[in-house]
Amino acid sequence: MRYILILLCTLAMSFTVTAQSQRTIDEPTPSRQVHLDFHTSEYIPDIGKRFDKKQFQQALKTGHVNSINIFAKGHHGWSYYPTKVGSMHPNLDFDLMGAEIEACHEIGVKCPIYFTVGWSEHDAAEHPEWTIRNKDGSINAPGYDWDASGDTERPTYLWKRLDASIGTPYHALIMKQVEEICKMYPDFDGFWFDIYHVAKRNYNQYAMARMKKEGININDTLAVERSHALALKAHMKALRELIAKYNPDATVYFNAVTRIEDVSLFKERLFDMDTQQDLEDLPTSWGGYNKLPLDAKYHLQQGTPVTAMSGKFHKAWGEFGGFKHPDAIKYEAAAMISFGASCNFGDQLHPSGEMDMETYRNIGKAYEYVEKIEDYGLHGTPVSKLGMWLTLNEAADHGVANMLLEMHDDFVVADEKNLPDLELVIMPSKPVLSAKQADAINNWVKKGGKLIVFGEGALDSAKTKFVLDVGAQYIQPSEFQFDYTVVKKEIDHNIVTSPFLNYDAGIWTKPTAGEVLASIREPYFNRTYAKFSGHRETPYRLEDSPYPAVVKHGNVIFFAHALDQLYYNNGARLYRDLVKNAIDLLYKSPNLTVNNLPSAGRVSLLHQEKSNRYVAHLLYSPALSRGDVSVIEDFLPVPNVEIEVDVPQKITGVYQIPGSQKLKFKSDGNKVTVQVPTFTMHTGIVFTY
Repeated sequence: MRYILILLCTLAMSFTVTAQSQRTIDEPTPSRQVHLDFHTSEYIPDIGKRFDKKQFQQALKTGHVNSINIFAKGHHGWSYYPTKVGSMHPNLDFDLMGAEIEACHEIGVKCPIYFTVGWSEHDAAEHPEWTIRNKDGSINAPGYDWDASGDTERPTYLWKRLDASIGTPYHALIMKQVEEICKMYPDFDGFWFDIYHVAKRNYNQYAMARMKKEGININDTLAVERSHALALKAHMKALRELIAKYNPDATVYFNAVTRIEDVSLFKERLFDMDTQQDLEDLPTSWGGYNKLPLDAKYHLQQGTPVTAMSGKFHKAWGEFGGFKHPDAIKYEAAAMISFGASCNFGDQLHPSGEMDMETYRNIGKAYEYVEKIEDYGLHGTPVSKLGMWLTLNEAADHGVANMLLEMHDDFVVADEKNLPDLELVIMPSKPVLSAKQADAINNWVKKGGKLIVFGEGALDSAKTKFVLDVGAQYIQPSEFQFDYTVVKKEIDHNIVTSPFLNYDAGIWTKPTAGEVLASIREPYFNRTYAKFSGHRETPYRLEDSPYPAVVKHGNVIFFAHALDQLYYNNGARLYRDLVKNAIDLLYKSPNLTVNNLPSAGRVSLLHQEKSNRYVAHLLYSPALSRGDVSVIEDFLPVPNVEIEVDVPQKITGVYQIPGSQKLKFKSDGNKVTVQVPTFTMHTGIVFTY
């Protein structure tokens, strides 16, 4: 335990150092980036043979690119410069990385250096003891068939995983090679380290020795995950300090630590080691088009610049010959700017070293548009008096976020620090509140704050009692697999008056001080082999149960059901409409109100304080299902949208971007109403003060 306390203290001190060396959202960040993968096998000849500086530069110019991540070391473990520490690709006979740096800097393009960490096939083969291990000592490589013959088809994205934790020989190798790069290329712009999400737990010899010193019970899964995360964080801190010694202004990013869904890494705030946050995604096939808004809002609120990452690829990162349509790239780029992020699209260079000009023509069509709007997104901060609490449960958090995005109720991420600035907070259905946080929320409600709670979100960690005052007493989980809801008139707008199905039952509570707005209707019995009725759910009883579905207690509305998770998993509009009714009962003074925008539209209100303006971004292009991917395809004109902005400053002018067309507006106190001219795909309405 003494060791882990020392480690924690060291990391805690590093937060101050890191905060001083992190960029802020007001500092310039390249707005039109490319992430250039280069993972090339030793079985491919003539690596870089067709690289040409002028052709490389022409591709970047065609793409309107102002920053590109180039490669020092790829997943096969080979380096692309003449290293004496690592292993240069056996079929490369010149300094390819150095040539790329020269090409970029000659035309004013930044080029942070890519370096793989979690996957390195050559290092894993040379040093199998460096691999991450399962509890039984086997190599942690899910999907790897150890008995497969050499000619058996290999699954995609299958690599052995390596342990870069502080104190390991692999960490030492990385430190030496990064220092070598810093010395060889003193004009380097930064580093982009990849693959930190490959395993939550590790039981190799180095991890076991470390956990023994820390006093970790290896049967305690959460303790093992925390130990692994903190050891990685210490590794990152060492790299940050090494790089700063050679270039204190260099950018440094460790990929995957920003992901809200990678809970063990996120909880320990490994992203504090980054100078900026790059949010990797490929919305066509993983993440989806609703992932970016929540991620960007959270990280912008931490005060650091954000870059949103997608790819030129159609279906998967790194696919050769995969092309996303340029319309989709343009929409994604506009969305990135709308949510306050710089743009980055992934590409993978052919082993020959020749850039694919079609790729950069496609990216260039998007970045040509970005050049017109980027000043109205970058250096902006999200603005809203509606906040959602973050629980790190994907279905709960994104269930809330998806509903809000589709309802066009713009939001920020709530915590105890920004509570005083919020009118309404939504608490998702996973219990995460500490006693201190619960007290802060209860006191905030007493002072006029408004709260919506789903399911178990108000419970203590042991799930025995409510820690938030919701006007009801917790009894127990439901004894039924599913149940039904019957709403009363106070909350029945656009809701059927018949009992409607909840695919998972709500918790049982007893009203104390609250008013019941909806009741639970229970089925006659659970569906079992012994007792069942019809194809699916057992019908509901004819009388309400004693347990409420919705309770209103002053400024608090409590839902017995995890409507956030139900919506995320089932998509029933009924749930979203019910939540909208609750929001409308409580939320009376939003900063942004949008009327007549279809649900597939997206809105984002940013405040650019240094420019004395707010920007309301509007997007519209529904993601359509095509096979197992989501496709952006239709840019239809969107007429008759009206927006209202209510901010503390007096608005003196309104105009539309791109194009800076002045717009008429109506003022009612600080509330400004604007009729948005018909737009296609994206527009921004700028409010100056």
